[in-house]
Amino acid sequence: MTERESSEASAPGQQLYYLGLAAVVMVLLIAGWLLYRSDSPEPEPVQLLPQAELTELPDAEPFVPDPIALEPVTEAVPELPAEPLTGDLPVEVVPELREPEPEPEPEPALPALNDSDAEVRQSLLQLPWQPGLAGLFVREDMLRRLVVLTDNVSRGQISSDHLVLTTPDQPFAVRQQGEQLSLDPAGFRRYEPYLTLLESVPVPTQVALLRHYQPLLDEAFAELGYPDKPFEYRLLQAIDYLLAQPVMDGVFELELPSVMYHFAEPHLEAMSDVQKQLIRIGPDNQRRLNQHLTKLRLALQE
Repeated sequence: MTERESSEASAPGQQLYYLGLAAVVMVLLIAGWLLYRSDSPEPEPVQLLPQAELTELPDAEPFVPDPIALEPVTEAVPELPAEPLTGDLPVEVVPELREPEPEPEPEPALPALNDSDAEVRQSLLQLPWQPGLAGLFVREDMLRRLVVLTDNVSRGQISSDHLVLTTPDQPFAVRQQGEQLSLDPAGFRRYEPYLTLLESVPVPTQVALLRHYQPLLDEAFAELGYPDKPFEYRLLQAIDYLLAQPVMDGVFELELPSVMYHFAEPHLEAMSDVQKQLIRIGPDNQRRLNQHLTKLRLALQE
């Protein structure tokens, strides 16, 4: 028997074998269904559609999305700053509410230069001068006197007609040994009240008073023929002139050719009025004056 004949002969036997196997499987499925049905509610019968109906299902309607659901969200979501992972909850910082600062009150208008003495006197007397020393101020034409004196000092001159402070009550002190005359150091003490007067009021307070009356001081300075320069410019020049003078100590011989004492040394007598006055006030008082002028100059330049 050939191989083909053998396979053809065994075909009916194989078919019977597969049919028997399918029958056994069906029996097992039916038995399992019956066991399951005894404990579970009876399911609804399933209607099987014919094969033709399964292949010819009607076309499904196209899906139309809900327009409300697709509306874009317009509310902006703020981005939160990244917080460091420290394990602690962030602490909300509440800004400190500050009350608005009150606006400064406008300064009262200055009087005219010709009518300024009354207000200037009142302003000066309100400062904490050493008791009893405020009377050293000359109280007439005060601002003009200050401007003229400052202008003169910047050139080394002193005019007795434009003094800001009254002259000392004590007479000029002279020491005499035989026929030799010299400057008496005891006379230096009569200038100490003037230095105490200047030192009794803080320099910033003095500068504030000068700045308050600066328009009137500039006006008085313009009357001297300087319309393009402020008074403070000349004041700094006068201070520099005073600070540039050396402090001189020693015995200063005098002579009396007439009613006025002169320095016996020609080079001393040839000095300017300011330089000779600095010798007359004494070296210690000159050092005190220089300290005050140095502070005043620094304050004016701030």
